[in-house]
Amino acid sequence: MGTAEAGGAHFSGGAHFGGHVGGGGGVHFGGGVHVGGGAHWGGGYGGYHGGYGGYRPGGWGVSGHVVVGGGRYYRPYRPYYNYYYPVPAYYGASYYPVETTAVYGGPSVAPAVYIQPELPKFGIGLFAGGVATDYNTQTNTQESDLGLLARYRLTNGLIVEGELGKTSTSVNGVDNLRVDRRLGGSLIYEFGAENHFAPYVLGGLGVQQANVDGNYSTTQDYGELGAGIRYAFNRNFHVTFDLRAGSRSSVSSGDMSTVTGVGRTIAPPPSNSSDTSEDYTRARLAAILYF
Repeated sequence: MGTAEAGGAHFSGGAHFGGHVGGGGGVHFGGGVHVGGGAHWGGGYGGYHGGYGGYRPGGWGVSGHVVVGGGRYYRPYRPYYNYYYPVPAYYGASYYPVETTAVYGGPSVAPAVYIQPELPKFGIGLFAGGVATDYNTQTNTQESDLGLLARYRLTNGLIVEGELGKTSTSVNGVDNLRVDRRLGGSLIYEFGAENHFAPYVLGGLGVQQANVDGNYSTTQDYGELGAGIRYAFNRNFHVTFDLRAGSRSSVSSGDMSTVTGVGRTIAPPPSNSSDTSEDYTRARLAAILYF
């Protein structure tokens, strides 16, 4: 940059645009413009400032300056935040919160914490089904199974069940020719207990008393293994279906000589016989109400 001066006029250069005009002292172009020592316009980029001077002895003047410019400082504010959407507590596809993709430009939001509710623990229910025993080669033999059950959930998947049941055997149209009254328990494990459908496996044992034709009684113990599936309509109402295979053995018995006719074909073996066991399978459909 340089300056030039001739005959009272002064010119100066620079990166700053403005001017100064002086009615008495000359004409000056440079850092401002001044007329008669009283008017001043200042250059820039960013704002405005002005004012008026006043009368002074020996002359007059208008003073002030105009500033346009400055600068703009821009720093974008882009907070990062996540949303967590809770998925239904259980009996849905997932049990855990799902994190969405990042969203910019909005206010900061703390993530919502989803607390997983507990699965229902205690339930009572009814069941019905059918039984097939190795003596069912007898023509027109039918075994029906009815009973009550109670369940308690130890963990999410592990359940203990108690059962009180009755199996009635009919042969050739004669109902209740044999009646078994059963008291037992099972240990059940559900896979994916938080979902609507949950398959499970089980193992059970118990004791029962069999009575044939009102004359012959036998006490038997039994053990069984099985598998099934559970469907939860909602938190409080479940339906289950399972198949169980087991064996029962006589531990005590009455006098077998009192049993005659077709009753002998379905009577449990006496405890003093060489083979005291009966093999069986049973299918069971249950409805359970949880609290």
